[in-house]
Amino acid sequence: MKFCTSCGAELKPGAKFCASCGTPVVTSEAPSVQSPPPPPPPAYQQQEPVYNQAREAGNTFANAVSGNTNLIQRVIGILVRPKQEWAVIATEQPNTTKLIAGYALILALIPALSALIKFGVIGSSFMGYTYRSLSTGISTGLIQLLSAVIGVYLLAWVIDMLAPSFDSEKNFGRSLQVAVYSSTPQWVAGILLLLGNSMSILIMLIGLYAIYLFAVGLPVIKNTPQQKVVGYVVLTIIAMIVIAVVLGLVLAAVMGLFFAGATGGFNF
Repeated sequence: MKFCTSCGAELKPGAKFCASCGTPVVTSEAPSVQSPPPPPPPAYQQQEPVYNQAREAGNTFANAVSGNTNLIQRVIGILVRPKQEWAVIATEQPNTTKLIAGYALILALIPALSALIKFGVIGSSFMGYTYRSLSTGISTGLIQLLSAVIGVYLLAWVIDMLAPSFDSEKNFGRSLQVAVYSSTPQWVAGILLLLGNSMSILIMLIGLYAIYLFAVGLPVIKNTPQQKVVGYVVLTIIAMIVIAVVLGLVLAAVMGLFFAGATGGFNF
């Protein structure tokens, strides 16, 4: 039984107005609410063919070599004013192809070509003898190039793997940025290989500067708490020393087999 909310008179079943006062009858039934349709299933993107990736990498490399990128400005910035340059890098979206093909690969050619020229053309002196071997120069240059490119990728992997342990952002693209740009001094210093062992101390000092760049970049790029930077850097260096030794042995063995039987002739 229902009653009018205005005058209290009894309402007849199905009545839309009160017979006594004419007040409209308000039904308590709430309109049915239709549930929203289920979201469409996620669209699976087709993986980009390998040849497209290779073409993109080739175009990136060509643009960097021809000077159509900010490669030189980035090198100068990270070497001369690292704090400001890391802040600029933090605003950029990481791109693996551009980082490897448009930066790391080009700079890694410096020590690779230097090793090729040193051991294959200029020659090395030992106990009054000068020897040179084109096959040795080529193999040494390839080892330098491959170890640089593969090594920086493994460095990024180590950085990203250790990130949660140091309250840092786990993002491989960001880790690759730190690995690639902090390796800049070592690649640029590769030109010193032309001068032989006399530059070994200077090369070591430049390596220490690369570690400094790494430490400066972690809080900016990986959001690492300042008090955990040192531990992050030390553990990463230890892991990379082990990886570098293993990688160097593997590459040397592969190149040794590849160039087995080559006679590069020593000239005395």
